[in-house]
Amino acid sequence: MHIQLQNITEESFAPYGTIIALNPDSTERFQVVLAEEDVPGWRIAVSNLTNKRTVKSLGMHPNTRESFEPLCGIAVIVVATKDEPDKIQSFLLDKPICLFKDTWHQLIALSEIASVKIIENANDIESNGHILAQEFKVGLIGE
Repeated sequence: MHIQLQNITEESFAPYGTIIALNPDSTERFQVVLAEEDVPGWRIAVSNLTNKRTVKSLGMHPNTRESFEPLCGIAVIVVATKDEPDKIQSFLLDKPICLFKDTWHQLIALSEIASVKIIENANDIESNGHILAQEFKVGLIGE
């Protein structure tokens, strides 16, 4: 199965999360772009991805949002909404994003290696998995 790789825009990514960016209409130098009340703590991790382009499963965290920031290489994020995990979309991860709670996701490297910074709530992270009804490959046209 093939799916079309999309660019991340506010509109195209709205069902899954938000883009982390400054508000161009604001004159403030320091802008809080995302905040959660009553969060017990957070952690920063780096995920090193290798060029394994077959997607067989997705993961999700029902109790925390999760941000992804590309550091090097070319990465893709595959996402689906909570109620439709087999209705997947793929986006070129070329800017920092933050997923909503309950968003199914998977990271894939298009380059030989890619690194992505991940920030999430640190305490009691719940993780669920979903095996896709049909596996698929992520790649460039002609590959």
